[in-house]
Parts: sequence; C-alpha cells; structure tokens
Amino acid sequence: YTSEPNILKVVRSLFLDELRAEFESLKADRSTRRRGRLEEFHARLCRLKFLDPACGCGNFLVITYRELRQLELEVLLLLFGQQTEMTLDEINRLSQVDVDQFYGIEIGEWPARIAEVALWLMDHQMNLKVSEAFGQLYQRLPLKKSPHIHCANALRADWKQILPPGECSYVLGNPPFIGAKFQSDEQRADMDAIAGDVENHGLLDYVTGWYFKAADYIQNSRIVVGFVSTNSLSQGEQVGTLWNYLFQHFQTKIHFAHR
Repeated sequence: YTSEPNILKVVRSLFLDELRAEFESLKADRSTRRRGRLEEFHARLCRLKFLDPACGCGNFLVITYRELRQLELEVLLLLFGQQTEMTLDEINRLSQVDVDQFYGIEIGEWPARIAEVALWLMDHQMNLKVSEAFGQLYQRLPLKKSPHIHCANALRADWKQILPPGECSYVLGNPPFIGAKFQSDEQRADMDAIAGDVENHGLLDYVTGWYFKAADYIQNSRIVVGFVSTNSLSQGEQVGTLWNYLFQHFQTKIHFAHR
C-alpha cells in the first residue's frame, strides 16, 4: 500500500505537473487558436496509456485516473462551460478519458480484481463530477470499457504482450521490497532469469527486478518510468551493481527523484 501523498509525488513529477503547466498556458491563450489547441490537448489526454507492473489493489492507477479525469473536466469546462446544461448524448461525446487507458500486472488474483473494481468506482465518482458540472446525470452504464489488469508474475510476464511499448506513455508503481537475503527460492529464480548476467546480482533487492524489466521495456521509446523504491537503491553496495548496468547497458537517465 502506498499513501496518496507519495503516489502524487510520483504522478506529479512523472507527467501531471507538465500537463498542468501546459493547460495553464492554454488558459492564458487569447488567440483564435485557443479552442483548437484545447481540443488537441484533450485528444492527447485520451491517448495516454499507463502501466503499473506491480499494481496490487490499484492505488497508483486509481489516483492517476482521478487526476487525469479532473484535468479533462477542467478542459471541458473551458470549452463548454458557457452551456450550463447539456444533453446526455452531448456529454457522452465530451468525456472521453476512460478506464481502458490503464494497465496493471498483479500476481494475486484477489487484489487484481479489487484493482478493476476500484477503477470503476473512481470512474463513477468522476462521472458524478461531470454530472454536477453540466447539469445532467452522466453514467457509463452498461460498462463498455474495462481496465486491463493481468494476474501474472510481472518478472516472468512479457510486458510487451500486455501493452506494446509503442502504445504506452508512462510506467509507474511501487514494486515489492524484499532484501537479497530474504528472498524465496522462487524469487531468487526470478532475479536469476532477469539479471543473471549482471555482476554481483546476488546483492540486489527484489525490487530491482522491475528496474531491469522496465529499462528493457522502454528501449527505443519515449516512455518515462517512476517507481517508489527502498533507499537501498541509492546508497550502499547495490548502487554500483544496479546503476552501472542500467546506465551502460540500457542508456537510462534519471529525470527526478524524491527522498
């Protein structure tokens, strides 16, 4: 479980602050291009796709979805706010950000199903906000779109089969923390399969498996990754083992970090 403030540290640094800044710039635009630029911005929000490869009960995906829907609502209010009431058909055509933009991998069946339901519940809550804004009860029933939550071992699954990198915008989440000395035989086998050619990989915590998988997944793409992780990744004997390999083998770059 990750608290909302810590989730927002990742989400804001990963993409939200940048989108918010762009939106503020669009709000300040007084030219004839403003409406077209707002419509393009809205279309881009609808194309974003997110992958949490250790999603648990879906906290990261749910908060990200809420923030994306809130931003979309503000865009719609700017475009159509002068129309105090709209028909349901009109609203259905307006609100396009949906749960099918969200992908997750979770090893447990029960939390995977909870993640699906949690996204639908957040969808319902945000639909009520749209209803309040435009004076028409808005419900997406029957449910036509679903979040893509896959029950699998994320270190064994092929992420590219779940969401092709060319379609993915961001990878985020809070992978499990298990020290090198406390891993089960199965977990050690997972690490051997992923990092077997990394010198001294036996020193690495289990969470680093997601770093190797993510670094491979984002090759030749514009995807940016944000993970919550233990401070063992930034101090002590693991630093050289992990980051030298990521920098040299995958040419990764650190864009931001929070203590």
